[in-house]
Amino acid sequence: MAEQHSTARIALRALVDEYALASDTADLERFGSLFTVDGEFVTSAPGSTEPVTLRGREQVKFGPSGNQMFEQTFHAVHNHIVDVDGDRAKGITYCTARHLLRNADGSLEVILAPIRYIDDYALTADGWKFARRELEWTWLERRPAQPPEPWW
Repeated sequence: MAEQHSTARIALRALVDEYALASDTADLERFGSLFTVDGEFVTSAPGSTEPVTLRGREQVKFGPSGNQMFEQTFHAVHNHIVDVDGDRAKGITYCTARHLLRNADGSLEVILAPIRYIDDYALTADGWKFARRELEWTWLERRPAQPPEPWW
């Protein structure tokens, strides 16, 4: 039993890492494939209390489409706590998301968003998938950003 839990935990961590990569590369098909066929992605605009729920892979795959306004995004996954119960699991995932925005005057700004995901997982014939993922915004920080330049 302990070995099954360890294997599940490794697979679930890989799933949340894949999610971050699919979001950052704007790979919508890959993003949708990380959810069960009837999976749900629940999000909201930062500061809004009105949730938006996308249901099913055909809707869910457009979850990261709001990132198109940014020049680049970078999601770093941190704490990942899961409770595995057979072919189901629940979890909380911490992430620091950075969004690079070019302002109208050409300046660059980074929007830093520490976020938390509340996850329900299901083990399918294709491995572990998100049955439901809810994004919770904690706060936002905005600051000027510099393009990469040689510093040595």
